[in-house]
Amino acid sequence: MAAPGTHPPQLLVASNNHCPGLELSQLAERRGYTVRRAHTSAQLLEQAHAVPPDLVALDEALTDMDTLASSRALRDDPHVGPGTPLLVISTLRPSSPQHHAALRSGVWEFLRHPFHAEEIAAKLDTYVLLKRDSDRARRDTSVVDAAGFYTVRGLALRAQELTLQAFHHAQPLACVALAPVTADGLNAQAVDLLAGVLRATGRRSDAIGRVGPGEFAVIAPGTDRGGAVLLAERLARAVATATGGGGKSAPGLRAGYDAVGNARYTPIEPKNLLARATTALRAAKGQGGPNWIQGFTG
Repeated sequence: MAAPGTHPPQLLVASNNHCPGLELSQLAERRGYTVRRAHTSAQLLEQAHAVPPDLVALDEALTDMDTLASSRALRDDPHVGPGTPLLVISTLRPSSPQHHAALRSGVWEFLRHPFHAEEIAAKLDTYVLLKRDSDRARRDTSVVDAAGFYTVRGLALRAQELTLQAFHHAQPLACVALAPVTADGLNAQAVDLLAGVLRATGRRSDAIGRVGPGEFAVIAPGTDRGGAVLLAERLARAVATATGGGGKSAPGLRAGYDAVGNARYTPIEPKNLLARATTALRAAKGQGGPNWIQGFTG
């Protein structure tokens, strides 16, 4: 699979179930992958940190740590990060709640065993190409600002990755754009307050970035339109609490959102999800009271 002049793709397989893990390893090796094996979650985390792989495949029944906990730990490791595709080998068809939990934990897709060799090979190759394209984009462009928020470019990259994950899990995906009420975005104190609330209360599974002067966006996997409203209301209450105020409407905050209920059956371009949420935010900025949050209506 490796193109001339590039190093072979690196696959890290963590499995204590001999057959599926070994079968996947052999399949990848036949395609020119460099495969490393780990037999416990502890070995997996150590190896991934030492030499970050292009792909990680985890057995669904690792004994020393829950598989989803392992996924979260990998996602939180800056040497691995959320941009490394994490795949879970599964011998059973996951339920919708299991897909939801996996999406929130950073799992990109379940690989069903027994494997269809050509299908699995195509998946691995596609993920490697996506990972390397994303790595180049992250090297060429700043994706995180000094405060730790995604830039517009970084948020677009994460939106692409999260949209793909939501598609494979047949789960909802939402984007909520928020801004404090300021005079042309010049009230730095209000902007800093909202930034602090987002840092303190943001969910690990969400991608949070800046989309304009004093404007932020949250891409929330596993969240539908109703959940997007609840997310905005939760942040509004947190802003009110941070200012010593009360009430549910959190005066001074505006929000817009868009969401898809199932990314597999209602596909959407990631850039459009961001654009629609920010368009709804612009509409909300012209209103107040009970209309402080607006959904995109098209």
